[in-house]
Amino acid sequence: MSRYRDNYAQFGANNAAVFGVSVDSTWSNMAFRQQMGLDFPLLSDVKREYSRVLGVLDENSFTARRITFVVDDQGIVRHIDMAADALDPTGALGVCSLLKKK
Repeated sequence: MSRYRDNYAQFGANNAAVFGVSVDSTWSNMAFRQQMGLDFPLLSDVKREYSRVLGVLDENSFTARRITFVVDDQGIVRHIDMAADALDPTGALGVCSLLKKK
């Protein structure tokens, strides 16, 4: 999350919104957001409904995998980063930059 925080202005410059989704509680997310100094919201999926629909829920541990989605203004997923790649915003920023030019 810190790398997304550090690059938040670049996402804004590309007309992109950033938000995180976690299976942790709202209160945990609020504390984490404050601790990390995040400028973007963290949404709680404590019931794990959206994580399951998106296919990112690990049914064995009931945790969500780290995944970054870039969704265009038509609601179409244009880019996905998974695992360690999801921690690095470079790919998402590149796609957002290309989408802005369209």
